[in-house]
Amino acid sequence: MKLIFSIFSFLLIVTSSYSQIEKSSLQYKVIELDSEYFPNEKRTIKIFLPKGYDTTKKHPIIYTLDGDALFDMTSNYVKQLSKTVIQNDYDYGFDVIPQSIVVGIFHKNRGYETTPNFSKYSNGDETVYKEGSEKLKNFLFKEVVPFINSNYKTSGYNSIIGHSNTAHFVMCLPLQKNNPFNGIISMSLSGDSKIFKNKIKTYLERNNNTNIFIGYGSKDFGFNEFAKYIESSEVSKDNLKIRKYNANHNEMPALSLVNGLKFLFKEYRNIDNFNQESTKKEFDIKQYLKEYQRKNLSCYGIETKMKEDDFYSLLDLSIISKNKKVFNQIVDYELEVNKNPIQNHMLFVYNKQLGDFKKAEIIAYNILESKIDFDNRVLNGQLESYYSFFIKDLKEPKKAINFFKNGKVKFPKHELEYRYFIAKASIENNYKKRLGKTNLKYCIKNYKQNKYFTKFDLDKLRKE
Repeated sequence: MKLIFSIFSFLLIVTSSYSQIEKSSLQYKVIELDSEYFPNEKRTIKIFLPKGYDTTKKHPIIYTLDGDALFDMTSNYVKQLSKTVIQNDYDYGFDVIPQSIVVGIFHKNRGYETTPNFSKYSNGDETVYKEGSEKLKNFLFKEVVPFINSNYKTSGYNSIIGHSNTAHFVMCLPLQKNNPFNGIISMSLSGDSKIFKNKIKTYLERNNNTNIFIGYGSKDFGFNEFAKYIESSEVSKDNLKIRKYNANHNEMPALSLVNGLKFLFKEYRNIDNFNQESTKKEFDIKQYLKEYQRKNLSCYGIETKMKEDDFYSLLDLSIISKNKKVFNQIVDYELEVNKNPIQNHMLFVYNKQLGDFKKAEIIAYNILESKIDFDNRVLNGQLESYYSFFIKDLKEPKKAINFFKNGKVKFPKHELEYRYFIAKASIENNYKKRLGKTNLKYCIKNYKQNKYFTKFDLDKLRKE
């Protein structure tokens, strides 16, 4: 349906002017639409764009009804959850959901537009909209969504939010023809006719395409029976989430909206399947990462490259599961594809945790012999870690002494520290104690404050 814009709306679009919420950094566009379904009145929508909105990238769209109450809240939550840049120590980049556009729908007569069809003349079928709700549906389907799609870079993933009356409205949308919404947040959902219950329950049992979040409050009397009914029916689907809150009617949006937004994008940056997939004989990290991107594209229509934090989570998971094959695949991928070799000390630590002591020992000596200044500094700052490896993991005091003897020669500025660990390995493990006592005497005579031992530690060794 072709939209007619007022001169004011046209100027807003052309100049991309912004309105700003008082005492807030939230910025949004205000658009006034003329609608075939609501003639002789201007329909207000507000549009929040993510910071640094990129017209070359596609964005999911989050629509919210009850714009007066929910637009600011939704936009602020989305702004924080989708923030990607860490500006300083106190300003984190969360990136919990993808950067999204928020569209607020403002009602002229909320009762007329959103009151559920509880009338006895509807034969109890609350999924059939009343006159005002039918107009609102058409306004959304045929005017607002097409307008947003034609003026912004959209990904095809549309979600919609409703509370109370509008919670009922959005829950009925999937049963309407040409429904454009892939995600629904329904908070404080009423509706208790048998027809409504059966229709929605049957839909939820069969639904495989739409993510649906239903939030209800323990103190939200009159608006929590339907959610309890669905819970008692034990409808269980991966794309359905029902959550209870210790909240009354007015508290529900503030408490439940964050969880709802996260659920809409539950597959975003999701690596929950890694442990299971990585145990397969044919597992290949390159294919796994391709599937990761394909899944985000399929679910949300967006290009998503795995974040560095998530990539290193895969590394940690492979270590926890002692999966040496997959661990080495990830290390090789980081070097081959990302051109980012993992720092040598971390490779030592990882292989130690993985239980590959043979490889960890090779890396330890590579670090000791390295001519790279960073390797040298890290080694001299982590001597306890290497001592623990030779003594506790390898249980080889001889190897420990040889390692630290070589270090003493290579790093004369740190002779005191290396002699201490030679003495400690020798005396505590009753191996070549004369060598240990000789090095201990050196440490006592040349003692100075350091990060590894005190005079008390030397005295303790002397008494052994």
